[in-house]
Amino acid sequence: MKSRLYKHPLRTPLLATALAASCAAFGIAHADDAAQLARSLSSAAAHSNASASISVEQRVRTELRSIMTELIESGAFGDKPPQQIALDIDAPAQRVSNLGVLVDSARDARDGLHVLGVTPGGGAERMGLRAGDVLVAMSGMSLAGDSGAAAASLRRTVDGLPNGSAIAFQISRDGHTQTVSGPLASVYVPAMRLHVGDGMQVASNADGATAMTAERASGCGRISDFDAAPRQQQLHSAKIISIDGVTPGPTGATSYRVAAGSHVLTVANRIESRYLPFNDRARNSGVASAHYKKLTIDVAPDTTTLIAARLNEDKRNESQNDAYWDPVAWKQVAEACR
Repeated sequence: MKSRLYKHPLRTPLLATALAASCAAFGIAHADDAAQLARSLSSAAAHSNASASISVEQRVRTELRSIMTELIESGAFGDKPPQQIALDIDAPAQRVSNLGVLVDSARDARDGLHVLGVTPGGGAERMGLRAGDVLVAMSGMSLAGDSGAAAASLRRTVDGLPNGSAIAFQISRDGHTQTVSGPLASVYVPAMRLHVGDGMQVASNADGATAMTAERASGCGRISDFDAAPRQQQLHSAKIISIDGVTPGPTGATSYRVAAGSHVLTVANRIESRYLPFNDRARNSGVASAHYKKLTIDVAPDTTTLIAARLNEDKRNESQNDAYWDPVAWKQVAEACR
């Protein structure tokens, strides 16, 4: 059973947030089953009480040891010896919506999304949601139909709401329909950078020695395709396919460290279908690479450049030549790069 939790399930362990950010959209985590999630939530609550008196740094170190031990024992790193294990995880400053509801994204959702659980203290619990409820609609938006699409729509809508926004859920509980409502709370998480292991993976998979030499000469910055682009400015999600002709890594990352200076990006758009007048078949016909576009940017030292896809309103009907969009560097954020 695949499930989605709208806020990371380990609410108190700080490192869990950083690791989750490296493999999925920030604020989203996955549980293999409801029992595993329940154990995680119980463990997190106990950990919170036990660690209330220790420093943030001590808590991060404790969580790091615990999570790395679990990953190694589960075989996540394969047969690599400890000295060859290396992770380089980057996450820009982000806003995380604290809804805190776990929904079943694998179950038939013709009647709505089924709630498997809520996180203690989260917005869902404060509104009165509980395990067993069925989410029929949110603020007038239907959540019935395909479970995966409904769960994704819920996530996108919640992530796009300003802090303090009022939301209302129409739910089915014990055969009766009712409405629960309340404000959405957000948490602003600072930029994070985490190195694990003796090695270090830089932004691209190019030769490490060459990349490090360039960094020492000119400094370093980051390029990020994390989706924080404001839709009201016609800016949408994009995906960086390559940096200077090389596929960036590690897989699942949304921020890549590079030497300061000029870089050529190959970018794909991830504009949601609801913003386009044509279907995905027309949009994605032919070879995928034919729909990629180039973008040259200058990366300043200690700066993160955010990449997005701009929807060209005057050409939004032109799907065949991809004139409806262009890649853009829409924002720069000052962040130390070490």
